[in-house]
Amino acid sequence: GGSRSGASGGRGDARGGSDARGDRRAPGPRSSGPASNGPPLDEYPPDDGYPGSGPSEPERPFSITDLPRDPATRLERDGLQAILQYPQFVDPALLRKALESRFGQPSLAVVRDGIASALADGGGAVTVEAVIADVPESFRGLVQQLVVAPVPQRNESELPGYVSGIVGSLVDRELLRRKQELLGALQRADPADADGFTALQRSLVDLERERRALRGV
Repeated sequence: GGSRSGASGGRGDARGGSDARGDRRAPGPRSSGPASNGPPLDEYPPDDGYPGSGPSEPERPFSITDLPRDPATRLERDGLQAILQYPQFVDPALLRKALESRFGQPSLAVVRDGIASALADGGGAVTVEAVIADVPESFRGLVQQLVVAPVPQRNESELPGYVSGIVGSLVDRELLRRKQELLGALQRADPADADGFTALQRSLVDLERERRALRGV
């Protein structure tokens, strides 16, 4: 029980880096689409490690110690750790929704996209080796660190519930963000556009139904 099927890549060296990557996104709800439709243009910093987007000098490897300690980043980090270390405990549909969720921490957003790419290429299976191969080189050490970093839940009998819960929290946060976006759109909607107004209301009802199902209510 609790075997780390996703951690077969072994323990990676923790590579440092003193310049912390903070949350560079503006606060509040965003109207940009989820990762499955491409990340918002400002989700990655200019030096994100992707070909052609960074400076000419060599990139400093990202490290887990560079991550901010705010609750939003902690949720993203814990969710990715759970997915990488215990993918067997994550429902495939829940995993897909989590990987479509928007991340505020740019380095973790790159890891999220690496997992999504590996999942698509692997026919529904996540392996650490595939994720490492898919992310830019400067993020590979971060993936290896997330694979070996201890998760908060140490009781093996409670690991399945913890993993599904933390991944579900990522999805719930995205649904809440979408709800706020829909409410804003509803307030700005033209009352004369009955069809558009009704469509927004229907989307809100569907979203609330999805949130209740996620929470088991």
